[in-house]
Amino acid sequence: MAFGLNSDDAAAFKLLLCLAVMYGLMSMLAHSIVHMKFVKPLAIDAPLDRFSEARAVEHVRILSQEIEGRQEGRPGLREAARYINGQLEMMKERASDEFRIEIEETVVDGSFSMMFLGHSISLGYRNHTNILMRISSVDSRDTDPSVLINGHFDSPLGSPGAGDCGTCVASMLEVARLIVDSGWVPPRPVIFLFNGAEELFLLGSHGFMEKHRWHDTIGAFVNVEASGTGGLDLVCQSGPGSWPSRVYAQSAVYPMAHSAAQDVFPVIPGDTDYRIFSQDYGNIPGLDIIFLFGGYFYHTSYDTVERLLPGSIQARGENLFSIIKGFTNSSMLQNFYKQASPEITIHQDKDDGAIFFDYLSWFMVFYSSGLALVLHKIPIAVFLILPFLLNLRNFSITSCLATFSDLTKGFLSHALGVFLAIVSPVMFSILRLLFTNYSMNWFSHPYLAYLMFVPCSLVGLLIPRTFWSCFSLSQDISVFQASREVLSDEARFWGAFGFFSSLTMAYLLAGLSGGFLTFFACISMLAAWLSFSLAAKHYGRRSLRSILFFVLPMVPYLAYSVYFGGFLAQFLIEKTGMMGSIPPPYGYFIPDIVVAVTIGVVTSVCIGPLIPVCGHWLARSSILQFLLQIIVIGLAVSSQFFPYSIAAPKRVVLQQTYLTSGPNHLENSSYELSVVDSNSLIFLLKHAPDVANELQTDLDLSFETANLSRQENWLFTQHPNGGQMH
Repeated sequence: MAFGLNSDDAAAFKLLLCLAVMYGLMSMLAHSIVHMKFVKPLAIDAPLDRFSEARAVEHVRILSQEIEGRQEGRPGLREAARYINGQLEMMKERASDEFRIEIEETVVDGSFSMMFLGHSISLGYRNHTNILMRISSVDSRDTDPSVLINGHFDSPLGSPGAGDCGTCVASMLEVARLIVDSGWVPPRPVIFLFNGAEELFLLGSHGFMEKHRWHDTIGAFVNVEASGTGGLDLVCQSGPGSWPSRVYAQSAVYPMAHSAAQDVFPVIPGDTDYRIFSQDYGNIPGLDIIFLFGGYFYHTSYDTVERLLPGSIQARGENLFSIIKGFTNSSMLQNFYKQASPEITIHQDKDDGAIFFDYLSWFMVFYSSGLALVLHKIPIAVFLILPFLLNLRNFSITSCLATFSDLTKGFLSHALGVFLAIVSPVMFSILRLLFTNYSMNWFSHPYLAYLMFVPCSLVGLLIPRTFWSCFSLSQDISVFQASREVLSDEARFWGAFGFFSSLTMAYLLAGLSGGFLTFFACISMLAAWLSFSLAAKHYGRRSLRSILFFVLPMVPYLAYSVYFGGFLAQFLIEKTGMMGSIPPPYGYFIPDIVVAVTIGVVTSVCIGPLIPVCGHWLARSSILQFLLQIIVIGLAVSSQFFPYSIAAPKRVVLQQTYLTSGPNHLENSSYELSVVDSNSLIFLLKHAPDVANELQTDLDLSFETANLSRQENWLFTQHPNGGQMH
């Protein structure tokens, strides 16, 4: 016995330490994957038959540094168009005779209506520039089905646009050069569309689809975008049909895709050119591939070359080149106008619900919705027939009902644990905010979110296990010829298995694509239970060796869940800085609650499957007291951290308002500040007094003392994005 602990407590702490080390190593692996540490960027002198990140970054540098302002209406956008045109012309000059290369600069105009964030918007536009390059073989025809690669070269107000979307243009230029210099002649034409008006509600892509003669030859497309400066280049949308995602799964060098992203993307307040090509003005199969990390700098003046994550462009370029090969060699590629024709039914792909995901960016798992319809029903079927399987020796309706009753108790116990795992960090976040002057202290230090919320969530998971002995078993121990310990273990495990199988079935019935994660958990739990049962015969059910045999088969699933959950949490933390300000008092709590809920869900997914077996050790009072001490330390430590830094700035909108009386008379003009996260304007002025002095604003500004202008007096408002405080 050490430090006043008995032997069982010491064993429990050993298990906790081993699990902490295991999850720590998995977290390091996940961090290296999502931040592209495993991809080696090629230098500027790399062989010409290889994609080079350094060559692409040179394009980004010129577009974002040497050219000032690529916003519509500014000279920089015209200069960027000339630069892109010049690069394409140089490729054309050195291309061999096997290529047919056509370059066009078009000016588009038009009008259309669209739904955005639940509102109908009518748009009219003119004189927007698109640049196109069509690479094909010399014997190709103008009507041959082609593959479109789209990216925009304009940038938002106030931003150099290195990530969004200089990286897109640079990747496309380097891939186009690679096609020419490698000597690979595409069997079907490849069209590169550099569109010049995406930030203004997708005008460039609409102009192409409505006006250009090549639009009806498009048989597939890839839209490259950026919601940050690198990291995972995730397939966020795919369709119509499963064909595009199948090509991606077969072709990608560094696969990064989750079909679950398609469940989430429609609720995100944003859009890409994908909707123009595949939904609003075409039914073209395609992929929407987006840089997701580095969201701190998205649409700000910090979106510079220095903020790009090394390896990201290299992975994107190699993926893009391989995907182009996959699409152009596919027998599914057809002209857009033929796809739209009711007479053409051959090769039509109606499978919209395919399941696909990358495993740690090493390989892709892909299966059709038809197969998912069968596979994802297996876990719930196993759970429902378990009462009969467990009573084969002494079969009776009474014994089956007793077994089902105990499994239901296990199900409800685990469901309660998951509920508490989510609620506990929420309560902790609210408690912390009541004693501090600002929220989002984890914003620039994401590890604080894990320090604060994971121990809370783990305590929530373990609480039902501490009260399990209060529930009497419905099964008769003498009939089953098994100890209470064995029957209790079975009830807890199969109850948890039933919980995950029910979630898998719920995803399936809802028509969503994210059920692969809980299905993976179910399959892993079955393998782990079989291994544990065999080990328990030799070492005993309460031996740490038996626990080891339970955990080992779960490692592939646990590693993936840490990777998936860590990516989700990091992405959400970055986006809380631009999710919008909700009026006080409730708005002050919203970001912390959202992150707490996310961490609670992630903890339930990553650790929950271990609780039925490991809970015997982890639910001890000594472990719970230790976790509570960590929670208190997390509260004390986290409160000392400021939410923002240079690497994670606060977004501030500088708003210029013009007051008029009538349509032609300007009465006054003023500048105002507004914030886009939960920390208020008062918080801003307190920690950045120079701003208040410059604007001649009282540091004690409040909503009660502010002089608010009436909306009907506004003429127009300019929002030059990019104001930050750190």
